[in-house]
Amino acid sequence: MTTLAARKHWKVLAHHPWTYGATIAESVNVDDPTERRFTATIRGFRNWKIRQGKNTPDSATAVADVIKRVEAIRDRIDAGDEVVFTEPNEYEVTA
Repeated sequence: MTTLAARKHWKVLAHHPWTYGATIAESVNVDDPTERRFTATIRGFRNWKIRQGKNTPDSATAVADVIKRVEAIRDRIDAGDEVVFTEPNEYEVTA
């Protein structure tokens, strides 16, 4: 079990409407402000884990990757692919 002191604390910076049918939440690690986390609500389904890692100098590429992953999940939901709900929901971890 994780102790309270060992847990990371996250603060939501913004909710981005970058893509139709989804809201992407960007959070920052309070203890390490260089670390970001992106989660999404897609078609009303909450807490899709999208990406977590250090800020990169090329943040435009990171944003494009986040949008691409969210759109892929959204398109699978729209196509009726129910397997998307049983696959592991894990962050894409970046260095």
